Amino acid sequence: MSQTMSDLSKKMGDVSQKPAWREWIESLLVILLLAMVIRSFVVAPFKIPSSSMVPTLEVGDYLFVTRYNYGLRIPFTDIQFAVNEASRGDVAVFDYPEDRSKDYIKRIVGIPGDVIEYSDNKLSINGQLMPLQADGTHAYVMGDNSMDVSGLFTEQLFDVKHQVLRKEHTIRDGKWTVPKGYYFMLGDNRNNSRDSRFWGFVPQQYLVGKAVVIWWSWNDASNDVRWERLGSLVK
Repeated sequence: MSQTMSDLSKKMGDVSQKPAWREWIESLLVILLLAMVIRSFVVAPFKIPSSSMVPTLEVGDYLFVTRYNYGLRIPFTDIQFAVNEASRGDVAVFDYPEDRSKDYIKRIVGIPGDVIEYSDNKLSINGQLMPLQADGTHAYVMGDNSMDVSGLFTEQLFDVKHQVLRKEHTIRDGKWTVPKGYYFMLGDNRNNSRDSRFWGFVPQQYLVGKAVVIWWSWNDASNDVRWERLGSLVK
């Protein structure tokens, strides 16, 4: 009798045991699902293709972008929940308003209700001029691997201090009032950035996430790694 029960248990065990290939597929599916959830709601990689954010971000920088700072968005929709307003000074990734299939990255300089004025390469917010301190010059690689040089300045954006590039001429002057639920974006490379001065405001639901850290940086022009940039926080 005991032998019969033992044989039956072995047979039942053989029946319930999954084939190795099935276990591999199920494990892979779980990993893929977790990766999709993390990428959609937690953190995602982003590569810098242009020089519009130099000197903060160089062409060839690879970033991690946290996706929860401004709220969570259901993928492929504009439905958001746990919405948080962005802060002035954030470096943010967003859907490009003129082509939402593209991601752009700029600095938020205007929040809802702000009056933004850009004139003679100087930024004013709500009638207050943002101070600039000259720091010399900065040579950098452009998106086509050519080189350019601009004046390097430290800008005090209220309580956020960061560096910008400027030339003697200005590319677009104007005055804008930021509507409720929208943001005004500028590139830190002020003479080489197509931003809100050209295409207007970014709605809250277009915000993808906040740039937080550079995890890799490759210089195509010289074919080497910018080791000093690895691990740098985006400010």
